[in-house]
Amino acid sequence: MNAWIPLAQWLALLSMSLEHVTKFLWPASPLTPWAILVGRLAFPLFAGMVAWHLVHNTRHPMRYVGRLFLIGFIAQLPYALLVTPYKLNVCYTLAFGLFAVALIDRLPDTPTRLAAVIVLGCVGLLAGSSVEYAHLGLLLVPAYVLAFRHPHHLAAVVPVLLIAAFINTPPLAPLVSLLTATALIVIARQPDMPLCPVMPLPRCLRLAWYPLHLALIALLLPVIG
Repeated sequence: MNAWIPLAQWLALLSMSLEHVTKFLWPASPLTPWAILVGRLAFPLFAGMVAWHLVHNTRHPMRYVGRLFLIGFIAQLPYALLVTPYKLNVCYTLAFGLFAVALIDRLPDTPTRLAAVIVLGCVGLLAGSSVEYAHLGLLLVPAYVLAFRHPHHLAAVVPVLLIAAFINTPPLAPLVSLLTATALIVIARQPDMPLCPVMPLPRCLRLAWYPLHLALIALLLPVIG
């Protein structure tokens, strides 16, 4: 069931790192626009993996939320130095989306869940501009959860594809993120699909990669710049 996860992890981490290295260390390179385009693979893959783990793997969703918030907290300083001090990094975007689903799952009845959706929606409208990928980014993990929980309902896929198509600026970036989300949904629905086997990343490296690569780039920037 999880055979596609190691490949998705490698693709997400390497595409993200390629974008950040070229964007911040060699911004004038003719390869930089293409590296940024490749980097559009990362967020749909990360959001899909987070949703998949919630639906199929984790027994403690709130602990999972806590890990994402911790990674985001550690990464925030290098993120602020490299990207912007006025937004929270992508780990917060993923964590808030995951938290919303995990919280709603804990509620006992439909009226309470509807009330929670309204409250969380209002919070998202207020806070969306303060996180990476903004309001639509906050919705991507919940949209993937809907698709993974209802794999035989075509309508459940529509929110994921719509969000993936609009989280990036045109012309080519929306196509990359849309195709990435589409491929992930197709592969997740066909667990026996043959994939290129790759070695899974050690858990400690996987968790440390995001803050570590940002910190390394921030340290190298004064030297190369």
